[in-house]
Amino acid sequence: MKKRKKKQVNVTITCKKGKCKVRPFAAIVQPGDTVVFGKAATDTVFVQVSQIGNTFSITSEKTKPFKIPEQTPVGIYPYAVFCYEKAEFCHGSSMPIIIVPKGLE
Repeated sequence: MKKRKKKQVNVTITCKKGKCKVRPFAAIVQPGDTVVFGKAATDTVFVQVSQIGNTFSITSEKTKPFKIPEQTPVGIYPYAVFCYEKAEFCHGSSMPIIIVPKGLE
């Protein structure tokens, strides 16, 4: 079987006009892929992806990579992005999610 090439999915966090947004709100990945969280604002944000094992802040840097663990099972994983300066959670069309679908080889 041919080995699948790992991919990178970019997620942008913006904090404008009093609202924080996450785009796209759904990141579709496979175990071993990387989600790169990038912020297009000076605000410090806190990202919690607790079901698949990571919590981190993005402060002065503009991006933060998050590798999906190899053992991550198929599923839908909501995550939270909190903007410190605005004291609010960011959202997309709904709560942002990471989707690990079955057989996306």
